[in-house]
Amino acid sequence: MTKFLYKQLLCSLTIVTPLLSTVYATDTQPVQLHPIKVRSDYVEIERLRNTKQVIVLRDKDLQNKGYRTISDALNDITSINVNTTGTGDIDIRGQGSDQSVRNIQVMLDGAPITTMVNHPMKTNYDIVPIEQVEKIEIIPGGGSVLYGSGSAGGVINITTNLRSIKKPKNIITTEFNSQGHRLGINVGNKINNNLSIQAGYNKLHRNLYFKNTYRHSDYYYTGLTYKFDNSQDITFRYSFLDEKSNYVGSVNSKKLKQEGYNYVPRLQKFTLGLDKDGHKIETVRPDYLNGNRELTSYNMTYHKDINKNLYVTGDFFYNTGYYRNNDTDYRKMNHDTKGVKLKFDYNYGLKNDLLVGLDIYSQKANLNYNDYKSINYKQKIYKEVPLSFYYHKKSSAIYILNILNKNKWTFTQGIRRDKTEWTYDKHAARNVSGNDTDNRWNTASELSIAYNYNKTGNIYARFEKGFTSPDGLQITDQIKVNGINQYVATSAEDEKFNLYELGWRDNIGISSINVTLFSSYTNNQMNRFYALDDYGLSMLTKNLLKTSRKGFDISLGQYFGKWTLKENYTYLKGFSEYNEAGKKFIQEHPDTEIDYTRSGLQKVPKHKLSIHAEYKVNDKLTTGLKYTYIGSYNNFLSDSKKEEDGIVGSHSIIDLNLDYKYKTLNIYGGITNLLNTEYYEYASEGVYTVIPGFKRSYFIGCKYNF
Repeated sequence: MTKFLYKQLLCSLTIVTPLLSTVYATDTQPVQLHPIKVRSDYVEIERLRNTKQVIVLRDKDLQNKGYRTISDALNDITSINVNTTGTGDIDIRGQGSDQSVRNIQVMLDGAPITTMVNHPMKTNYDIVPIEQVEKIEIIPGGGSVLYGSGSAGGVINITTNLRSIKKPKNIITTEFNSQGHRLGINVGNKINNNLSIQAGYNKLHRNLYFKNTYRHSDYYYTGLTYKFDNSQDITFRYSFLDEKSNYVGSVNSKKLKQEGYNYVPRLQKFTLGLDKDGHKIETVRPDYLNGNRELTSYNMTYHKDINKNLYVTGDFFYNTGYYRNNDTDYRKMNHDTKGVKLKFDYNYGLKNDLLVGLDIYSQKANLNYNDYKSINYKQKIYKEVPLSFYYHKKSSAIYILNILNKNKWTFTQGIRRDKTEWTYDKHAARNVSGNDTDNRWNTASELSIAYNYNKTGNIYARFEKGFTSPDGLQITDQIKVNGINQYVATSAEDEKFNLYELGWRDNIGISSINVTLFSSYTNNQMNRFYALDDYGLSMLTKNLLKTSRKGFDISLGQYFGKWTLKENYTYLKGFSEYNEAGKKFIQEHPDTEIDYTRSGLQKVPKHKLSIHAEYKVNDKLTTGLKYTYIGSYNNFLSDSKKEEDGIVGSHSIIDLNLDYKYKTLNIYGGITNLLNTEYYEYASEGVYTVIPGFKRSYFIGCKYNF
């Protein structure tokens, strides 16, 4: 194992062209440059902070600002775009169309909740009311040693107020806005010095953009923490989300201009089943999408200080539920995740640290519904044909992250060995079926160095080598075997990527400065391709592209008198081209060739800017104004096929908020999209179909602590 680790790190060292990292947090506190030897919610994130960009949004940044969901808050980060590549998609650092859904890891209270399959139905990560979020930590671009597959875009770690329950809260919250209202109640109590409990309920009633569209949800939760002694504690958490929604997936852009809010999808005929004679039972209704879903989560966190140098943390989790996101009432994707993440944190020497982690978890998803095959065309008699799609993904990994501190220098070395076992059993329409199990082994590694030139100033360089495994769609190819269409395990390799990051951060006078430069490269990007040959049409996962991405983040803050100013800017650009395997594939299938543009990846805005000004009128009243600019982006892959509407234009949003505090009462309000700017959250190629962004909205709320 030692020789293996040494070879991995030595190999990584020869490639290093590191880069920076910077805490682009919305905090105003000075950056802590040395590891803090106190218990944190996530020791793995603490160990990254000195040599990696970690963005932190705390509850004070998330609440009373008019955010409706977690997605709203994430979309305010300049290196993140939400919904641009598709409904519910979160794109970090310009992954672009088709890649953003795979190149991300999402964690909730330490448990993975990343969707394992996004076809034929998708969902989003707005599964916790925004008022119940204690903080969101984002690791843009990287984290493969700690989190494994999918970290190329980054990691989002959502922490609810149930994570530790150190300080139970008693709060009633109510808010009314232009789209509806929400209500929340938290009740907690510290029973004694050892036992604390917390419980609560949140209700959301929200109208969406179009007529007869809505999102209504009920969220219940409870938890307790028990402290055995000063060195040992355990926390249990339970939550249940029940959401009903009706929405428009996309709308023709011409129809949107003509009908606006009053747009109603065209009438569509739906089959509900068959009667006893084999005739279809049908109904006709507008083609809205059903977004109903449920999610039940159970979590347990155990912490033990073995001695003054060794600490052990275990996160045990199980969640189960379903989501629909389609235009029928009988198709739903059932899913569950269960597993454990163990962390052993050993402090040695004066400032050194060795973190050893073990991840073992299992994810399942299945979709079952009936198709209908005609057996008598004239008499319109049909028979049911059951269709099913089953996916099972087992992940197990061990990782080591070592941090060495010498004078003003910090060095980190990390390695992860990861096994993924994919099992599928699919029975689709037209008698296409197949089942198999596919085992995949991968290694991730990282090296970084930081120089802490004073108490607040830090520069660093970082290299990371990571991987992305296929998702539920990509794990199979649809081909013909002996003239019969079948699903077989794909021959595509797991995508490998190199990440480079350079960073500088400091506090100078009244200003904080954070600068991050980053670059990533993969020479075997996975994509879904369609190929027509003598055997017919095949759907294949192939490693035919090499893709480069680069960019930088700048985050500034000024704090003087009653004023707080924050400016954030991100630049992103990338391009794809065929690798050697791709060139060979195109020679064999010339009709599939795409002349990829070098002007930017599809659906990745090059520029995004955010300016936030906050003025504290007095000890009770604070007012804030925020300006967000999202630049234009390519909505095409090939210059030769660029259409008139191939560029989606830029837009700007201005938000206003006020916050008044009096003892234990907090009253807040504001206006989002103050100038009523019209823009698209999503636009298909050619802007034929779109998802419009919300218009001007007013909100007012009240929070009472008791």
